[in-house]
Amino acid sequence: MPVSALLSRRPGKLALLLWVAFVFAAASQAQRPELPECADRPTAVSDELYVDNIRWCVEQIAHEPELEPLSFTALEAAPDGRLYAARPLTGKIMVLDDTDGDTLPDAMTTFAEGLSFPNGLAYHEDHLYVSGGSKIYRISRSGDVAVLVEDLPVGTGFGAGGIAIGADNRLYLAIGAPCSLCEFDGTERGAILSMNLDGGDRQAVASGFRNPADVAFFRGKLWTLDSAPRQRERVALDELNRVEAGGWYGFPYCMGNDTARIASDARNCDESIAPVMLFGSGAVPSSLAAYSHDVLPGTKDTLIVVLRGEPSQIDIVGHKVIMISFDDADQPLGATVVIPLRLQFGRNAYLPYQGEGLFWETFIHLNELGFGFYPQQPLAVAVSPQGWIYISITGGRIIALRPRYDQTDYDRFYPIWTPMHPNFDPAARPQAQTG
Repeated sequence: MPVSALLSRRPGKLALLLWVAFVFAAASQAQRPELPECADRPTAVSDELYVDNIRWCVEQIAHEPELEPLSFTALEAAPDGRLYAARPLTGKIMVLDDTDGDTLPDAMTTFAEGLSFPNGLAYHEDHLYVSGGSKIYRISRSGDVAVLVEDLPVGTGFGAGGIAIGADNRLYLAIGAPCSLCEFDGTERGAILSMNLDGGDRQAVASGFRNPADVAFFRGKLWTLDSAPRQRERVALDELNRVEAGGWYGFPYCMGNDTARIASDARNCDESIAPVMLFGSGAVPSSLAAYSHDVLPGTKDTLIVVLRGEPSQIDIVGHKVIMISFDDADQPLGATVVIPLRLQFGRNAYLPYQGEGLFWETFIHLNELGFGFYPQQPLAVAVSPQGWIYISITGGRIIALRPRYDQTDYDRFYPIWTPMHPNFDPAARPQAQTG
């Protein structure tokens, strides 16, 4: 509408329009925490990790290279700002507290020890729930440990993965399969289990997974991951799955959408529930977290996934952290590469998803060049109440991504048709654009 036409209308309507615009702008500003510019933050890490530094500032929380390589395989941010980290090989849970008041954890101490391979963390009502080995623990804020479950079905193959607590006040736990290429009995291996908060009333929610490394609630639904064995060919068999009660997801007879592996008269691939999203095999999705914060364009209502990578695989497709955007039907629109990202002409941070596996090589450098996480691996992700993103890395390192507001050149990385552009317009997406 021309300005002259708008001004010719009654002042009441103009005032109302201006007031609504002011309220929305104020609400947007209210989402922004008061943070110094990235260069002025004493914990900031420079270009070493090649983060998407248009939006995020990388800050170091902990770096203990003398620790075991697979330290901090799970992270959990509590409502009070504490950050918990699991060290399965030592049987310890670490806690990081904010001692200088900048809302960033900085001091690490031992919270609990003597646990059995702690590898999944979930915080609920002043207690930390821990899955590890054949056990589930509940630990009070003061460190008192109670054993809730002692007989999780683990042993050979893949063990207990991530743990989450639903709005129904039940625990949900990922349990891996006993093998990579064999038929096996039992409904609790390669499955998602559910139980009461005291460990009772254990049920199998869904089955047919090889290595469901983590679980998380997103948009009121339970989500999990899965990964394929190492592959010789470039295929996409690593998965993001939305868990349906009673659903079967194909393993060991099928992987990916419909890739048959073991012939069976009892089951076929048509019966399995297809993944919501596919990653190139070797990406090894290992951790996920729902992101509900509106601190930056395109971040609200996304799902963060850690792609750990398979170092022994020739085709390097993992070693990344991505943020996935969805439509109203819970279908992925595309993924933003958070780390590693290196701007190159004709390459963007956002990869549209059209049902084919994401192999990434069209859009970003391969990691063997020695930047980003490689040769280290990202392990786990958690989100703080303020919207900080915590990421653990092999070699005893934890970093935080906090928003930066001193950069405004979003057009360098994000076309206007991507959700991360401040003026997002999905209708502007060129028809020829492919993933």
